[in-house]
Amino acid sequence: MASEKERLLEEALGNLSSAIEGYQKRGKHDPLPLLALTKAFEVAVEYAWRSLKKRVEDEGLDCPSPKAAVREAAKLGFISDPALYLKTIEARNASVHDYFGISTDEFVRLAQEFAKFAKKDLRRKL
Repeated sequence: MASEKERLLEEALGNLSSAIEGYQKRGKHDPLPLLALTKAFEVAVEYAWRSLKKRVEDEGLDCPSPKAAVREAAKLGFISDPALYLKTIEARNASVHDYFGISTDEFVRLAQEFAKFAKKDLRRKL
């Protein structure tokens, strides 16, 4: 049986995928799908790095920050593309302050790529 944290991560990744689809259908003509996508992205990234942190700590290692969790998870082979996760964390941090520094199209591509890799990597065993 999945833990509550695993369930929340699965739900967040599902919400991210739904938000991406919603944006692709109506986003260029309606600002709300981008707002939904931005929030879904933030939540999914938060749950993802916290899941990585728990897995790394379960291995007896310390990871006091999201980036440290990603680096250690990569060393342990828990994720396949640490650079993507680090870029995702940076974009998540920027999105909280609405300073993406990237175009909307680049953000949507990053969210799509993250959703794809996170589903594959983080669903292995949380």
